[in-house]
Amino acid sequence: MRAFIAIDIGEEMKKELESFMKRLKKFDPNVKWLSGDHIHLTLKFLGNTDDTLVDRIKRSLKSVASYHGKFNLTATGTGVFPGYSRPRVLWVGIDRSEELNLLYNNTESAMELPGYKREPKKFRPHLTIARVKSQKVLTPLLKELRGCKDREFGKIEVSEVLLMKSTLKPTGAEYERLFSAPLGKED
Repeated sequence: MRAFIAIDIGEEMKKELESFMKRLKKFDPNVKWLSGDHIHLTLKFLGNTDDTLVDRIKRSLKSVASYHGKFNLTATGTGVFPGYSRPRVLWVGIDRSEELNLLYNNTESAMELPGYKREPKKFRPHLTIARVKSQKVLTPLLKELRGCKDREFGKIEVSEVLLMKSTLKPTGAEYERLFSAPLGKED
């Protein structure tokens, strides 16, 4: 199965992003918009994961989560990956925070035990809102997106870390929550 570790962004943020995407959809570019239910903050993409590793991953996530208290993040700004000349992903940014960086680094370390390599790229927290299917007619959309580079979208309360399953289908990826590790000391 394909798996990843993520943070849920909450219903209010999902609604805020859906409203923002509705505004962007009027430009009618050839992009695939994510639904609010599919938007999350990925901490680590695990990829193809053997079912026999799931219990070990759950224990590791539970241990990581126990060292972190709840905290808030702010979704601010917009951008694209890899760059505006040939964008493939449209995103809303997440302001950097010490708590998020520590949670990310601890998650990376914990996933080494089950055999996952550390991500070589620098962690750039973001919420993917769309994937570009064609580079045609993107200019008006990109101009609008650039105009929102300083916009604040709201707060996200981080209270748990999730192990998610991703199943690829012709209609797009379907996500299933496999495990939730609440942040905070274990009783």
